[in-house]
Amino acid sequence: MSVESDARHDEKRQDILQSTPNVQIFLKPIAPPAALGLAGFAGSTWITSSYIAEWWGGPESPTIFFPFVGIFGGLAQFIAGIYGFQARDTLVTVINTLWGSFWIAIGILYAFVAAGALEPHSVHTHFPELASWFVVLCVFTWSSALAASARDVVLTACLTSLAIGSTIACCLFSYNGGTSERSGSGDSESGSVTMGIKAASYFWMLAALLAWWRVTVYLVEEAYGPGHAITKFFPIGRTPMEKRAPLVIPGLGEPGVKRGVPKFLPT
Repeated sequence: MSVESDARHDEKRQDILQSTPNVQIFLKPIAPPAALGLAGFAGSTWITSSYIAEWWGGPESPTIFFPFVGIFGGLAQFIAGIYGFQARDTLVTVINTLWGSFWIAIGILYAFVAAGALEPHSVHTHFPELASWFVVLCVFTWSSALAASARDVVLTACLTSLAIGSTIACCLFSYNGGTSERSGSGDSESGSVTMGIKAASYFWMLAALLAWWRVTVYLVEEAYGPGHAITKFFPIGRTPMEKRAPLVIPGLGEPGVKRGVPKFLPT
């Protein structure tokens, strides 16, 4: 090959390296996955926390309602979290896969209880194994509540209430103070652990109600538009930062298509 031919090839190669590639990016719009995730969370959390507060039910109730909780609160919420990747919504991905995994695991646990493979364990007693779950739940829920504070008041209050209730429960599950009513690790309704778990359940129910409110906003905004009177009946207190946020999230620090071609550094 001649020197002239080598020069032409080298010039062509440099032109390709220096040029901006003609790349087309196709966006695939999807419905907000947070709507499904919050709906599954609200339903499963309300059923379970109202039962823990002893508003209804008996010892056998969990084996009956946990199939629904495991599917709607677990599987559906987990799927919503996975779709958070496509929506470029890190908060949805983390919080919904976290709590979706929890409800799936609880559903499996009570399936074993219903089958007689495991003995039932009251949440009103020392429960260190469940406490270890709640350490993880608390840490990431508090982090998610902090992130949600940049979005709107309702979502922030929902995750904060959830984090508070979970922190209370984690501490009480870890506590082992004997079986007397005074020390509170027994099943007595007057025990301090039992009363503390009930307090945690009220924070969870508040979180469920706030999640329902946020889901309703997703529904009515899509149905009627943001300026309709029905939509204005459900305020969520969007932050100025959220109002200025772009409609398409660019995705910070993620791999993928980038503008131009990286240039070789001299060696």
